[in-house]
Amino acid sequence: MISFAFTDEQEEFRLTLARFAHEELARGYRERASRTDFPWDVHRELGSMGVLGIGLPEQYGGTGVDDPVLLGLAAETLAYGDVNVASAPVQIGLVGSQLALGSESVRQQYLAPLIKGECTVAIALTEPDSGSDAAALQTLAEPANGGWRLRGEKTAISWAMNAAAALVYARAPGSSRSQGVSCFVVPLDAKGVSRAPILGMGCLPLGWGSLNFDDVFVSKDLLIGEEGSGFANVMHHFDFSRPALGLLCLGAAQASLDEAVRFANHREAFGQPIAKFQGVSFPLAEHATYMEAARWLCYRALWLRATGQPHTDVASMSKWWPPVVAKDAIEAAMKIHGHLGYSAELPLQQRLRDVMAYLIADGTAEIQKRVIARELMLRVTKAS
Repeated sequence: MISFAFTDEQEEFRLTLARFAHEELARGYRERASRTDFPWDVHRELGSMGVLGIGLPEQYGGTGVDDPVLLGLAAETLAYGDVNVASAPVQIGLVGSQLALGSESVRQQYLAPLIKGECTVAIALTEPDSGSDAAALQTLAEPANGGWRLRGEKTAISWAMNAAAALVYARAPGSSRSQGVSCFVVPLDAKGVSRAPILGMGCLPLGWGSLNFDDVFVSKDLLIGEEGSGFANVMHHFDFSRPALGLLCLGAAQASLDEAVRFANHREAFGQPIAKFQGVSFPLAEHATYMEAARWLCYRALWLRATGQPHTDVASMSKWWPPVVAKDAIEAAMKIHGHLGYSAELPLQQRLRDVMAYLIADGTAEIQKRVIARELMLRVTKAS
C-alpha cells in the first residue's frame, strides 16, 4: 500500500518549523525582503534549531542521517513565513554535501560554522557566457606550485555578498565541456578576489552578485573531491536541490492562497462574501489542485533520492513546473484581493517577485525539459 505520510519525527519537526514560520518569520518578511542585508539573526536561529545540518556529517553538527524529504519539508514549511530565509537549508545542503568531500581542514573551517549558521558559502558556477549551458564555463584553474591559480568571472551568484567563501568550478587548460572541471573552496577575502552586487527585482537578502578571480592562488587542500570531478558532483547534488526549491516556491504560494481564502470570506460585494461567487471560488479550487499535484511531485523526487532510485528526470520536473504553479497561484491571490493585492502593504507582491527568481535559478524550464527529454529517450531506447 502506498503511503504519503511523513514519519513521526518528520511531522514533529514540521510542526516546530510551522510555529516558527507563523510566529517569527511571517511578521518580519516584508521588512527583511526590502533590504539587501543578510538576516544573520534569523539564520543563526535556524542553525540552533538544527535546520542547517540536515543530512550533513554528525561530527560537524549535522543530523548524520541523509533525509532529503526532511530537507524539502523544512524548505516548504519555512517558506510559508519567509521564502528567502527558507532557501538557507537548501543552499547549505547543496554546499555542505560537497564540503564534506574536502580535506579535514576545510571541513573544520567551513562545514561546522556553516551548520551553526555562523557563516555562508556561495556556489560559483554560473558565468556571463555560460548560464543555462553550465558545462561551457570558462574559468581556468592553471596548475601552480602547491596548487592552482584561478582566472575567470562568475555571475548571478546567490550569497556572493555575504559569503566567507565560495565553491568555485574551474576547468583545466585545454579541457572542454564537463571534462576537466574541478571544484575548489575559495576564501572570498583572498588576494585577487573581488565581488560586486547585482540588484534583483526580488530575493534581495540573498546577496546576489558577481565574483571575479584574478590570478587567485588556491592550495591543494582546497580541492573538493577528486580533480576533474567537480561538474559531475554538482549536477548530482542539483537532483535534490531542484525539488526542494520547488517546495520552497509552493510554501510561499500556500501562504498567499490562504490569505486569499480569508480575504474572500471577509470581503463582501453585492450583499455577500465574494467567496460565494464562482469567479472567485473556482480559481481558488483550481490553484489548490495544481499546488497539491506539484507538491507531491516534489516529494516523490526526494523519496526516490532517499531510497536510492533514479530521479534525475523527476527532479527536473519538480524544478520547472512547481515554480510556475506557485507564481500563478500568487498572481491569482493578488487579483482576488483587488487593488489591495497590488499594494506594497501586503506581502503578495513581494512573494511574487521572490518566487519568480526560481523560474530561472538552478536551471530554467527549458533546461529542465531538455533533461527530462534526454532521460525519456534513454529509458525508451534501453527498453526497446
